[in-house]
Amino acid sequence: MEEVQALMASKDGDVATLERLFEAGTLSPSITDELGAGLVHHATRAGHLECVKFLVQRAKLPSNQRAHNGATPVHDAAATGNLAELCWLVRDGGCGLQDQDATGVSPLHLAARFGHPALVEWLLREGHAATLETLEGALPLHHAAVSGDLTCLKLLTAAHRSGVNQQTRNGASPLYLACQEGHLHLAQFLVKDCGADVRLRALDGMSSLHAAAARGHYSLVVWLVTFTDIGLTARDNEGATALHFAARGGHTPILDRLLLMGAPIMRDSWGGTPLHDAAENGHMECCQTLLSHRVDPFLRDEDGYTAMDLAEYHGHQDCAQYLREMSRPSKVMIMTNSFGSQWCHPFRKVTCPTHVHVQGEALMGLT
Repeated sequence: MEEVQALMASKDGDVATLERLFEAGTLSPSITDELGAGLVHHATRAGHLECVKFLVQRAKLPSNQRAHNGATPVHDAAATGNLAELCWLVRDGGCGLQDQDATGVSPLHLAARFGHPALVEWLLREGHAATLETLEGALPLHHAAVSGDLTCLKLLTAAHRSGVNQQTRNGASPLYLACQEGHLHLAQFLVKDCGADVRLRALDGMSSLHAAAARGHYSLVVWLVTFTDIGLTARDNEGATALHFAARGGHTPILDRLLLMGAPIMRDSWGGTPLHDAAENGHMECCQTLLSHRVDPFLRDEDGYTAMDLAEYHGHQDCAQYLREMSRPSKVMIMTNSFGSQWCHPFRKVTCPTHVHVQGEALMGLT
């Protein structure tokens, strides 16, 4: 019961209750929550400076106690944006400015990740290195790119300019992460003001355009294609293009815009087209858009499956039915002119499965 009271008092900033528990001899570092966070952690993240001071100075609890993930109270202060608590813990509480948790995340990483520019500025001024990496090779700059806070990003690029094109262990650059999260203003700053390389790829071969298309960030896709030299035909390690990613994610506006901007229909390493991806994931509108741009529904992947086959196999009956209907040969009206030769109704084309298949293959350069 005393442990629960102590945790609640720390969260609420109830110094009187903590003092009573201290006098009773019940406060100790062993009082933690299920994640291993102690009383100082909870007082810090709740922004109760007087409570933090009492626990460290009077109750003699360790200011740098680590939770199960290795985080100290300075990590909590940085993540929650509590500058006063962060300053006191570092200057008077005995905590390290650059303490890293079990994954290598530091206070500067967390201040950047959660968009606290005042804390980023203070940490840099106090001497926290902008070059500090996590175990995955992420700089605070990478975390700022994820958060979407432009001020944090500007502070960190000024402190570590060469980090703009630094990649994590899995190949993600700050630009890639900004595009993945849909932060157009950050992507523009990184490219136009910092010279970020749009051609950098993640280890799986995905580009910034692939990342934006996969997540459905329309404005970013349009900006990247229009204002940078990123390629529409770029493939990841499995041969997928931006069209494949847009189709499998069900992002119809992006799919349509990329096609209008000249993105070619290409096969991935398994022989699949974007139509295969759209059908496999049950994205009806994407299927409709692709067929409206004359994508051949008869094309088969390397396993011999058409888009309709994949839709049916994965239980997307509406897509399967639509593709089945669109794959049927059109009825034509054969008429005879005055010279005895045959001609087709002027508003219909003579089509048959073989004709459509061959014509589609030729149009897309897939034969």
